[in-house]
Amino acid sequence: MKLSISTLGCPDWGFDRVVQAFEDLGVDIEVRGVDGEMEAGRIARFSPARAQETKALLAAHGRKIVGFGTSCKFHDPAAQEENIRAGWEAAEVCARMGIPALRVFGNDIPDKARAAETIAFACQGIRKVCERAADKGVQTLLEVHGDFNTVEAMRLVAQEMAGAPGFGILWDVEHSDKTCGDDFLPFYAAVRPLLRHVHIKDYHRGENGQFTLCPVGEGDIPLPEIVRTLLRDGYDGYFSLEWEKKWVPSLAEPEEVFPAFVRYMRAL
Repeated sequence: MKLSISTLGCPDWGFDRVVQAFEDLGVDIEVRGVDGEMEAGRIARFSPARAQETKALLAAHGRKIVGFGTSCKFHDPAAQEENIRAGWEAAEVCARMGIPALRVFGNDIPDKARAAETIAFACQGIRKVCERAADKGVQTLLEVHGDFNTVEAMRLVAQEMAGAPGFGILWDVEHSDKTCGDDFLPFYAAVRPLLRHVHIKDYHRGENGQFTLCPVGEGDIPLPEIVRTLLRDGYDGYFSLEWEKKWVPSLAEPEEVFPAFVRYMRAL
Protein backbone atom coordinates (compact mmCIF):
# COMPACT_ATOMS: atom_id res chain seq x y z
CA MET A 1 0.00 0.00 0.00
CA LYS A 2 1.39 3.39 -1.05
CA LEU A 3 0.51 6.30 1.24
CA SER A 4 0.86 10.03 0.79
CA ILE A 5 -0.45 13.11 2.58
CA SER A 6 -1.47 16.43 1.08
CA THR A 7 0.22 19.57 2.36
CA LEU A 8 -3.30 21.03 2.61
CA GLY A 9 -3.34 19.43 6.05
CA CYS A 10 -0.30 21.29 7.38
CA PRO A 11 -0.54 24.82 5.93
CA ASP A 12 1.66 26.33 8.64
CA TRP A 13 4.58 23.96 8.08
CA GLY A 14 7.54 25.03 6.00
CA PHE A 15 8.66 22.67 3.26
CA ASP A 16 11.71 21.47 5.20
CA ARG A 17 9.48 20.42 8.06
CA VAL A 18 7.10 18.67 5.66
CA VAL A 19 9.91 16.62 4.15
CA GLN A 20 11.34 15.61 7.55
CA ALA A 21 7.95 14.81 9.09
CA PHE A 22 6.81 12.77 6.09
CA GLU A 23 10.06 10.79 6.16
CA ASP A 24 9.38 10.01 9.82
CA LEU A 25 5.85 8.90 8.92
CA GLY A 26 7.00 6.84 5.94
CA VAL A 27 4.71 8.60 3.45
CA ASP A 28 5.20 10.57 0.27
CA ILE A 29 4.07 14.12 -0.48
CA GLU A 30 1.08 15.44 -2.36
CA VAL A 31 1.49 19.18 -2.86
CA ARG A 32 -1.40 21.56 -2.29
CA GLY A 33 0.54 24.62 -1.24
CA VAL A 34 4.19 25.08 -0.28
CA ASP A 35 5.46 27.72 2.16
CA GLY A 36 2.11 29.49 2.00
CA GLU A 37 1.88 29.66 -1.80
CA MET A 38 -0.77 27.66 -3.68
CA GLU A 39 -0.05 28.46 -7.34
CA ALA A 40 2.59 26.34 -9.04
CA GLY A 41 4.41 29.15 -10.81
CA ARG A 42 4.77 31.16 -7.62
CA ILE A 43 6.36 28.47 -5.44
CA ALA A 44 9.94 29.62 -4.98
CA ARG A 45 11.27 26.14 -4.19
CA PHE A 46 10.01 24.90 -7.56
CA SER A 47 11.52 27.76 -9.57
CA PRO A 48 14.29 27.05 -12.09
CA ALA A 49 16.78 28.63 -9.70
CA ARG A 50 15.90 26.31 -6.81
CA ALA A 51 14.60 23.16 -8.45
CA GLN A 52 17.81 21.16 -8.07
CA GLU A 53 18.18 22.20 -4.43
CA THR A 54 14.63 21.05 -3.70
CA LYS A 55 15.06 17.75 -5.51
CA ALA A 56 18.28 17.12 -3.59
CA LEU A 57 16.43 17.73 -0.31
CA LEU A 58 13.73 15.23 -1.28
CA ALA A 59 16.31 12.65 -2.33
CA ALA A 60 18.24 13.04 0.92
CA HIS A 61 15.09 12.14 2.84
CA GLY A 62 13.92 9.47 0.42
CA ARG A 63 10.65 11.28 -0.36
CA LYS A 64 8.76 11.79 -3.61
CA ILE A 65 6.18 14.36 -4.63
CA VAL A 66 3.43 12.24 -6.14
CA GLY A 67 1.07 14.95 -7.36
CA PHE A 68 0.36 18.66 -7.54
CA GLY A 69 -3.10 20.05 -6.75
CA THR A 70 -4.02 23.00 -8.95
CA SER A 71 -7.06 25.23 -8.43
CA CYS A 72 -8.12 24.92 -12.09
CA LYS A 73 -11.88 24.58 -12.65
CA PHE A 74 -13.21 24.17 -16.18
CA HIS A 75 -16.99 24.61 -16.00
CA ASP A 76 -17.06 28.40 -16.44
CA PRO A 77 -16.73 29.75 -20.01
CA ALA A 78 -15.57 33.13 -18.69
CA ALA A 79 -12.59 31.53 -16.95
CA GLN A 80 -11.79 28.72 -19.38
CA GLU A 81 -8.73 30.22 -21.06
CA GLU A 82 -7.30 31.42 -17.75
CA ASN A 83 -7.59 27.91 -16.30
CA ILE A 84 -6.05 26.31 -19.36
CA ARG A 85 -3.04 28.61 -19.03
CA ALA A 86 -2.79 27.83 -15.31
CA GLY A 87 -2.89 24.12 -16.10
CA TRP A 88 -0.11 24.54 -18.65
CA GLU A 89 1.99 26.44 -16.14
CA ALA A 90 1.47 23.70 -13.55
CA ALA A 91 2.50 21.09 -16.11
CA GLU A 92 5.72 23.01 -16.73
CA VAL A 93 6.49 23.09 -13.01
CA CYS A 94 5.64 19.40 -12.58
CA ALA A 95 7.95 18.47 -15.46
CA ARG A 96 10.75 20.52 -13.94
CA MET A 97 10.31 18.91 -10.53
CA GLY A 98 9.68 15.35 -11.68
CA ILE A 99 6.11 15.40 -10.34
CA PRO A 100 4.15 12.75 -12.28
CA ALA A 101 0.65 14.23 -12.13
CA LEU A 102 -1.36 17.41 -11.67
CA ARG A 103 -4.94 17.67 -10.40
CA VAL A 104 -7.78 19.72 -11.91
CA PHE A 105 -11.51 20.11 -11.22
CA GLY A 106 -14.64 19.99 -13.37
CA ASN A 107 -16.29 21.49 -11.18
CA ASP A 108 -19.85 22.91 -11.04
CA ILE A 109 -22.98 22.04 -13.00
CA PRO A 110 -25.22 25.08 -12.37
CA ASP A 111 -28.07 23.83 -14.57
CA LYS A 112 -28.61 20.10 -14.07
CA ALA A 113 -30.79 19.98 -17.19
CA ARG A 114 -27.67 20.93 -19.19
CA ALA A 115 -25.26 18.65 -17.35
CA ALA A 116 -24.03 16.87 -20.48
CA GLU A 117 -23.30 20.20 -22.17
CA THR A 118 -21.40 21.53 -19.14
CA ILE A 119 -19.36 18.34 -18.79
CA ALA A 120 -18.50 18.35 -22.49
CA PHE A 121 -17.37 21.97 -22.28
CA ALA A 122 -15.23 21.33 -19.19
CA CYS A 123 -13.64 18.32 -20.84
CA GLN A 124 -12.65 20.43 -23.85
CA GLY A 125 -10.51 22.58 -21.59
CA ILE A 126 -9.14 19.63 -19.62
CA ARG A 127 -8.16 17.90 -22.86
CA LYS A 128 -6.06 20.93 -23.83
CA VAL A 129 -4.20 20.66 -20.52
CA CYS A 130 -3.78 16.91 -21.03
CA GLU A 131 -2.17 17.39 -24.42
CA ARG A 132 0.39 19.92 -23.18
CA ALA A 133 1.06 18.01 -19.95
CA ALA A 134 1.44 14.65 -21.68
CA ASP A 135 4.10 16.13 -23.97
CA LYS A 136 6.04 16.84 -20.79
CA GLY A 137 5.46 13.40 -19.27
CA VAL A 138 2.85 14.61 -16.76
CA GLN A 139 -0.58 13.08 -16.19
CA THR A 140 -3.71 15.21 -15.75
CA LEU A 141 -6.13 13.91 -13.13
CA LEU A 142 -9.71 15.12 -12.80
CA GLU A 143 -10.78 15.07 -9.16
CA VAL A 144 -14.20 13.78 -8.17
CA HIS A 145 -15.37 17.08 -6.68
CA GLY A 146 -18.23 19.53 -6.74
CA ASP A 147 -21.01 18.39 -9.07
CA PHE A 148 -18.66 16.01 -10.88
CA ASN A 149 -19.43 13.41 -8.23
CA THR A 150 -22.12 11.14 -9.66
CA VAL A 151 -22.06 7.91 -11.62
CA GLU A 152 -23.70 9.70 -14.53
CA ALA A 153 -21.16 12.52 -14.55
CA MET A 154 -18.22 10.11 -14.44
CA ARG A 155 -19.62 8.08 -17.33
CA LEU A 156 -19.96 11.25 -19.41
CA VAL A 157 -16.42 12.31 -18.48
CA ALA A 158 -15.08 8.92 -19.58
CA GLN A 159 -16.84 9.30 -22.93
CA GLU A 160 -15.65 12.86 -23.50
CA MET A 161 -12.06 12.15 -22.47
CA ALA A 162 -11.62 8.91 -24.41
CA GLY A 163 -8.17 8.92 -25.95
CA ALA A 164 -6.98 12.04 -24.12
CA PRO A 165 -3.27 11.52 -23.44
CA GLY A 166 -2.31 11.07 -19.82
CA PHE A 167 -5.84 11.54 -18.50
CA GLY A 168 -7.04 9.88 -15.31
CA ILE A 169 -9.44 10.17 -12.40
CA LEU A 170 -8.61 11.18 -8.84
CA TRP A 171 -11.30 9.62 -6.64
CA ASP A 172 -12.08 11.76 -3.60
CA VAL A 173 -14.16 9.41 -1.45
CA GLU A 174 -15.81 12.28 0.44
CA HIS A 175 -17.37 13.79 -2.65
CA SER A 176 -18.69 10.52 -4.06
CA ASP A 177 -20.12 9.65 -0.65
CA LYS A 178 -22.37 12.70 -0.88
CA THR A 179 -24.25 11.07 -3.75
CA CYS A 180 -23.60 7.34 -3.29
CA GLY A 181 -23.35 6.79 0.45
CA ASP A 182 -22.58 3.19 1.37
CA ASP A 183 -23.53 2.00 -2.12
CA PHE A 184 -20.20 2.99 -3.65
CA LEU A 185 -19.69 0.03 -5.98
CA PRO A 186 -21.58 1.48 -9.00
CA PHE A 187 -19.52 4.66 -8.67
CA TYR A 188 -16.32 2.68 -8.36
CA ALA A 189 -17.22 0.72 -11.49
CA ALA A 190 -17.63 3.99 -13.40
CA VAL A 191 -14.21 5.38 -12.40
CA ARG A 192 -12.18 2.18 -12.12
CA PRO A 193 -10.82 2.09 -15.71
CA LEU A 194 -9.35 5.59 -15.29
CA LEU A 195 -8.52 5.53 -11.58
CA ARG A 196 -5.02 6.83 -10.82
CA HIS A 197 -5.10 8.37 -7.32
CA VAL A 198 -7.38 8.27 -4.26
CA HIS A 199 -8.07 10.94 -1.64
CA ILE A 200 -8.91 9.49 1.75
CA LYS A 201 -10.93 11.46 4.29
CA ASP A 202 -13.90 10.89 6.59
CA TYR A 203 -16.93 12.70 7.96
CA HIS A 204 -20.08 12.32 9.99
CA ARG A 205 -23.19 12.43 7.81
CA GLY A 206 -25.83 14.88 8.96
CA GLU A 207 -29.28 15.91 7.86
CA ASN A 208 -30.02 17.80 4.64
CA GLY A 209 -26.66 16.99 3.11
CA GLN A 210 -24.65 18.46 5.96
CA PHE A 211 -21.50 16.75 7.17
CA THR A 212 -18.73 17.23 9.71
CA LEU A 213 -15.16 16.31 8.84
CA CYS A 214 -13.37 13.99 11.25
CA PRO A 215 -10.21 11.84 11.41
CA VAL A 216 -10.25 8.75 9.21
CA GLY A 217 -12.03 5.78 10.70
CA GLU A 218 -14.19 7.88 13.01
CA GLY A 219 -16.93 8.82 10.54
CA ASP A 220 -19.52 7.29 8.23
CA ILE A 221 -17.67 6.81 4.94
CA PRO A 222 -17.17 3.04 4.39
CA LEU A 223 -13.39 3.36 4.20
CA PRO A 224 -12.50 -0.26 5.05
CA GLU A 225 -14.76 -1.56 2.29
CA ILE A 226 -13.47 0.98 -0.24
CA VAL A 227 -9.79 0.40 0.52
CA ARG A 228 -10.07 -3.38 0.60
CA THR A 229 -12.03 -3.39 -2.67
CA LEU A 230 -9.30 -1.36 -4.35
CA LEU A 231 -6.52 -3.55 -3.00
CA ARG A 232 -8.37 -6.73 -3.96
CA ASP A 233 -8.70 -5.42 -7.51
CA GLY A 234 -5.01 -4.63 -7.80
CA TYR A 235 -5.04 -0.86 -7.38
CA ASP A 236 -1.40 0.18 -7.04
CA GLY A 237 -1.73 3.97 -6.84
CA TYR A 238 -1.54 6.16 -3.76
CA PHE A 239 -4.02 6.50 -0.95
CA SER A 240 -3.55 10.14 0.03
CA LEU A 241 -4.88 11.85 3.14
CA GLU A 242 -6.44 15.21 2.32
CA TRP A 243 -6.95 16.82 5.72
CA GLU A 244 -8.58 20.17 4.94
CA LYS A 245 -6.83 22.17 7.65
CA LYS A 246 -6.07 24.99 5.19
CA TRP A 247 -9.80 25.62 4.64
CA VAL A 248 -11.05 24.60 8.10
CA PRO A 249 -8.49 25.87 10.66
CA SER A 250 -10.51 24.45 13.57
CA LEU A 251 -9.69 20.88 12.50
CA ALA A 252 -7.31 18.86 14.67
CA GLU A 253 -3.59 19.44 14.28
CA PRO A 254 -1.53 17.46 11.77
CA GLU A 255 0.79 16.19 14.52
CA GLU A 256 -2.19 14.20 15.79
CA VAL A 257 -4.05 13.36 12.59
CA PHE A 258 -1.21 12.34 10.27
CA PRO A 259 0.20 9.49 12.41
CA ALA A 260 -3.34 8.25 13.09
CA PHE A 261 -3.99 8.09 9.33
CA VAL A 262 -0.87 6.00 8.77
CA ARG A 263 -1.78 3.60 11.58
CA TYR A 264 -5.33 3.25 10.31
CA MET A 265 -4.35 2.57 6.72
CA ARG A 266 -1.59 0.12 7.64
CA ALA A 267 -4.10 -1.80 9.77
CA LEU A 268 -6.36 -2.19 6.74
